[in-house]
Amino acid sequence: MENVFIVNKASRTGKAEGVWNKIEEYLKSEGVDYEVHFTAKAYDATEFAKNATSSGEDVHLFVMGGDGTLNEALNGIADFEHTLYTPLPSGSANDFVKGIGLEGSTLDILKRALKDDGFKSIDIGKVTYNKDGEEQSRLFGVSSGIGVDAYVCLQALTSKLKTFLNKFGLGSATYGLLTVGDIFTMPFSDAVVTTYFDGEKEDRNIKSTIFAAAMNCPAEGGGIPMAPKATVESGYLTAFIAHDISRIKCFGLLPFLVAGKHEGKKGFDLLKFNKLEISMNDQMCVHADGEHVGFYKKITFECLPSKLKIRGF
Repeated sequence: MENVFIVNKASRTGKAEGVWNKIEEYLKSEGVDYEVHFTAKAYDATEFAKNATSSGEDVHLFVMGGDGTLNEALNGIADFEHTLYTPLPSGSANDFVKGIGLEGSTLDILKRALKDDGFKSIDIGKVTYNKDGEEQSRLFGVSSGIGVDAYVCLQALTSKLKTFLNKFGLGSATYGLLTVGDIFTMPFSDAVVTTYFDGEKEDRNIKSTIFAAAMNCPAEGGGIPMAPKATVESGYLTAFIAHDISRIKCFGLLPFLVAGKHEGKKGFDLLKFNKLEISMNDQMCVHADGEHVGFYKKITFECLPSKLKIRGF
């Protein structure tokens, strides 16, 4: 099996550089055959993953970076059947690695992946939207959403606050701080939500939608437990929809959300689904694993059960 490494450019600087150096040293000491590609710009990881998984041969794909890099590589996989995927965390949040239950250091995960032939098949999600008259989609491992949480992710991509907090290992706090500001400034929108779950269909009219997040993992945004009971082997996703409450009320509920104690609170709905369609009255920001997708009125979330083979447990 070919071993291919995709390494985010940020993993070669600062604290993360030492982690990559240790990995490279270990690979050489163990005589592991591998090829490595270093990203230089956005979507390099997608292109590298596509090239590595298009031959029809078995590939062990290691991706070192944060949730954004892991998402880029996920969207490049051309052949899921012949690809074993191992995320090597080096970001500020690492919600995907935590959400699927990979424990230990980056080097620990690597060692287990190379020494154990076993793997787990986990669910991933897909968000579909219409861009310039053409239906397009993007896969996600952690979550995808529309509304305030997506706009927070968009801001975080270029946030000077995140850059500053990363220096102290506090980068994940960026999302919570930005959320507070956006709750009081972002426009809300009415929506129609249609869920499909185990053969049942249900329509809901939602007033003043703050955000709707489709969760595969329990937490997003640096560990905020949007769907505490979500698991990546369930065969379905969990929607967390915040709606029809005042901005002050939403702000007051944030501590419950951060503590994962928000289930049952008025204005906070948790819904299981295989497929969910949401149609907003107004365009709102959309993200997939924190990566900006665009601004849309209508999107569809779907669960792809047992789609991704993960090694390193």
